[in-house]
Amino acid sequence: MVQINFARREISCKIVFYGPGMSGKTTNLQVIHQKAPKESKGDLIAIATEGDRTLFFDFLPLDLGQVKGMNTKFQLYTVPGQVYYASTRKLVLQGADGVVFVADSQRKKLEENIEALKDLETSLKEYGIDMKTFPLVIQWNKRDLPDAADIPWLEENINWTKAVTTEAIAAQGDGVMQTLKVAAKLVLDHINSKGSEISGSSAPAAPAAPKKEDTLVALVNGGKVTRNYFVNYCQTQYRLTAPGEVEDFKRFSRDEELSQLNGLINQMLLMQEAKKSAMSLDKKQIEAQVVSFARKFGSMEKFNQWLDERHLTMDAVKNEAVKNIVISMMLKGKYGDLAAGLAVTPAETAAYYDSHQQAFPGGMEKHQDRIAQILKNKKKKKMLDDLFAALRKDAKIEIFEDKL
Repeated sequence: MVQINFARREISCKIVFYGPGMSGKTTNLQVIHQKAPKESKGDLIAIATEGDRTLFFDFLPLDLGQVKGMNTKFQLYTVPGQVYYASTRKLVLQGADGVVFVADSQRKKLEENIEALKDLETSLKEYGIDMKTFPLVIQWNKRDLPDAADIPWLEENINWTKAVTTEAIAAQGDGVMQTLKVAAKLVLDHINSKGSEISGSSAPAAPAAPKKEDTLVALVNGGKVTRNYFVNYCQTQYRLTAPGEVEDFKRFSRDEELSQLNGLINQMLLMQEAKKSAMSLDKKQIEAQVVSFARKFGSMEKFNQWLDERHLTMDAVKNEAVKNIVISMMLKGKYGDLAAGLAVTPAETAAYYDSHQQAFPGGMEKHQDRIAQILKNKKKKKMLDDLFAALRKDAKIEIFEDKL
């Protein structure tokens, strides 16, 4: 529902990104948030509800038009796509002025797309809205995947409302901003067509409530860790490291949250120390790390598919690359020759085998490389533990567990 602030001469509209699970809704919002000018956006916020979370942020675009001479502000929302989050999806649709339906272009996702679109139609109908006349854009996402269906096939099988459509590869940022501009124009045209309803209200809006400061979950040498930032950190780490398929939003136990928080604190201490020591990183080093990581997937196409499936952007991988480079530089400064420090001797291999023979059937020679890697990982973990312990020793850390 359009909100009007006459004092600010501002109209606020709500656009919801809807669609089946894993279709790329969150990725769309992340890309828009990254590309929007800093002065034109609010924080990307995750609202924790019972069992799930909703993402949203305010976006004040500069070139998407006016309504009755007023500037327009858009609130962008997305919701989890799983069936058991239906109540949240319906709730977030309340008051929506437009919807971007993010469809997965893969043929095997046909039934999921149709089910989600029917769910959208039903939910809007319960709010007295006819989807056929409502501002709706269908985004055909994941156009780069091998199984992506032809557009005419998608139009015939999914777009029974004859909605405006766009194409995108959200994981790469392609088509995302164009989709938003199309959706915004539809919303503004729809509002302008109701001109009499808008101009008929002359009472000034109540003063806007002061923005509530986000809850703090920790302080690290004065550096703030807000709840929203922590939630986004947890989800990113989960998507980067979890084997197999991932959920839209992972629900962490208290112990898992504390473990993640300590990991974030270690990372903050690491970056604070790097800044203090004026450590400089070469852009080529970061790119080399990213390329090395991408090679594990066999091709850039498969790597991009992995990013898309996990709602990750390239920036998340680059941030991990920066962290790894800083760790390596600090370990080198502390231990000197890292290769020598991580070297595994034949005696160490034999001793480990003797203590764990049941885990290595067929004799030690058959498993020498595997045992050496296990021991190397143990040595590196010990180095990391010692490094973080040293960073924590003189650090001022406050954790507010009751805010987790």
